Amino acid sequence: MMMKRILLACISLLFLRCGNFLDINPESEVVNDDMFSTAEGVEDALYGVYMSMVKEDMYGGDMSVLIPELLGQNFVTDDGTYRYLSTLNFVSQSAKYIAKDMWKASYLVISYLNNIIENLDQKSVKDFEYYDLYRGEALGLRAAIHFDLLRLFAVHINSTDESAKAKAIPYVTKYTFKVTPFSSVEEVYEKVIADLKEAEICLTEDETLMSKIRKGGEKGFTGARELHFNLYAAQAMLARVYWMKGDLENAKKYANKVIQSEKFQFVNQEDLSTFMKRRISLSETIWGLYTTKISSYLYDVQLLFNKMSLPVVWRDIYKTVEENEDNYDKRYHAWFITKEYNGKSKDILSKIMDESNDASEYTGGAYFGFSMIRIPEMYYIMAEALLEEGDKEYARDYLDAVVSARGMVKFADRDTGKDITLEDIMNERRKELFGEGQWWFCLKRLNRDIYVHALDATLKGGDKIYTLPLPTEELDPR
Repeated sequence: MMMKRILLACISLLFLRCGNFLDINPESEVVNDDMFSTAEGVEDALYGVYMSMVKEDMYGGDMSVLIPELLGQNFVTDDGTYRYLSTLNFVSQSAKYIAKDMWKASYLVISYLNNIIENLDQKSVKDFEYYDLYRGEALGLRAAIHFDLLRLFAVHINSTDESAKAKAIPYVTKYTFKVTPFSSVEEVYEKVIADLKEAEICLTEDETLMSKIRKGGEKGFTGARELHFNLYAAQAMLARVYWMKGDLENAKKYANKVIQSEKFQFVNQEDLSTFMKRRISLSETIWGLYTTKISSYLYDVQLLFNKMSLPVVWRDIYKTVEENEDNYDKRYHAWFITKEYNGKSKDILSKIMDESNDASEYTGGAYFGFSMIRIPEMYYIMAEALLEEGDKEYARDYLDAVVSARGMVKFADRDTGKDITLEDIMNERRKELFGEGQWWFCLKRLNRDIYVHALDATLKGGDKIYTLPLPTEELDPR
């Protein structure tokens, strides 16, 4: 029997019913048998999901930035809790504890989504004007969270460990107290892709709801669609999923859909230092999550108090091709600062953070929050797919689109006489997405060896350094 009760702690954004678009209700528990009898109830349930996703043990901290960036060696730390993770030592209790929290939080949100989906199954477009949008968002979010769990906790699809590939993660599609069996890596990919493709169909209205020029301050459930899992989020996630799987033909297909929509443009170079600081870009963000807390949690609590730092060699990542020690990529000057802390100078990633903790009232323009996926990633996918096909010149054009947008000399105009390589694309990916939690997954996809700063040693690529420990005591993912 379908369970119609939903119990979740949520902060409800009253998009429909508040004069101020980003007014926030006090934190409350919603327990209502009739919650899904009205459009307002469904929307509140979805808003509750989004606000659960920005908590610290999910995308508000650990899953979006801290853990993936530590694993990828973009951050280093002396803090005992995180140091084992930074050394890719996943057998420690600290690593298991952090992994368990991410696992539990993710499956809890998936249970909320399954409750929404099962209740929507009893309704139709006759009941709710935005039925398709509701369903599309819920399916897309369910797929996106499962995909990140797969990337974190399962071996890569190219692993030679057949037993590990046969038992990846549970793909939970029912709101039930029964334990969901594990699916194989291939099965999880199939289910993620199926959910995303259905979401894409449901979300076609976003073609008209999302304008090419967005100014912020939109109201109602159909406003501020970049804060929702929208049509282009479904397509961009399909591109990312196929890319991670190694199916570059389909990855290119969906990346091209997003690019050809012309809904997402690169920001002006003069805005590089501010367009992501505690903000969701109205130009580059395909999908982002609203929150006022990302800055204080990451900037103060983690990057300073827990002594997380940038590795010594981080500056070298941003050096341009010219042999000039002071000639850096413009992103270097825009996204990093040096700050005095305990009498010492410390290099800090300021790209997505702001020193101010003032969660002031929203006054228009870009929304508080952070990007889950941005348009540059689609260009990198296009470049890699075209390079694999042998169309090196066309591949270079896509890579140069981002390079020139960031104020650098295009590869086509550099006096090297060489075609671009996969390493060129990888280097640009790392520079562009630094601090956004994607680099470790890039390395995992190619099974690269990793130089671990804390060990001063290079660890050989393999399942051991690319698979977080399953929380054995939490394998019932309800």
